[in-house]
Amino acid sequence: MEFAEGRLITEVSGPCGWLTFNQPERLNAIRLDMWLALPEAVAQLDDDEQTAAIVVRGAGMRAFISGADIGEFGRARYNAGSNRPFTEAVMAATRALSTARKPVIAMIRGYCIGGGVVIASACDMRLCSHDARFGVPAARLGLGYELDNYKRLAAIVGAPLAIEMLTTARQLTAEEALQARFVSRVCPSADLEATVASYVGMIAANAPMTIRAAKMCSRAILDPSLEADADAAIDACFDSEDYLEGRAAFSDKRPPKFSGR
Repeated sequence: MEFAEGRLITEVSGPCGWLTFNQPERLNAIRLDMWLALPEAVAQLDDDEQTAAIVVRGAGMRAFISGADIGEFGRARYNAGSNRPFTEAVMAATRALSTARKPVIAMIRGYCIGGGVVIASACDMRLCSHDARFGVPAARLGLGYELDNYKRLAAIVGAPLAIEMLTTARQLTAEEALQARFVSRVCPSADLEATVASYVGMIAANAPMTIRAAKMCSRAILDPSLEADADAAIDACFDSEDYLEGRAAFSDKRPPKFSGR
């Protein structure tokens, strides 16, 4: 399905729901209409019964997302007042990714800059190719990096590296991103899609309610108001048919057949 005049595309292949930023001629820079369309695109994949995980990627081989489309800033983000609706659209987009019931994996090849870091940090997992580069060039543009995005970045890489990235605007290599735990896996570009597919396969074989509980716990780390919801999700696992099936399969030495109930 196409969104934002084809600049955002969703498709389902087996247990994988692909969400593709499709503006390769601009290194997949994100326009405002893409930010606005992202919640609907994520919901479409999240609601698909066939998908076990959502994979976010950029079209082409050169970039995941090279940042926001700066060409729009003169009319959509030219001062603090006009920036507020833009920021609200960004926050709604990142919220859609972080609150999806299914795991969201960022498959990062090439440049992951500015808005790319925003999108990637809202995903649950980040895997990248050896040629990936990460950076936040806000200081080179003179814009303010939103607090919501900053909190999420600092929670992943730590406050010292987050402030370094913002104040120096330097780009991190894939290995530096791995050391900083921004990504959990680095592999050759030719192997990246197969590696991501293997992750999706592992997720698809596991209990959906356990996965949803893990996602809720992950969110509760950043938002303590969700701790009760996380506890409820954990309790639901123990009361589920899947827990009975998991124990039976373990005893029978066979693969479990989970139903999500």
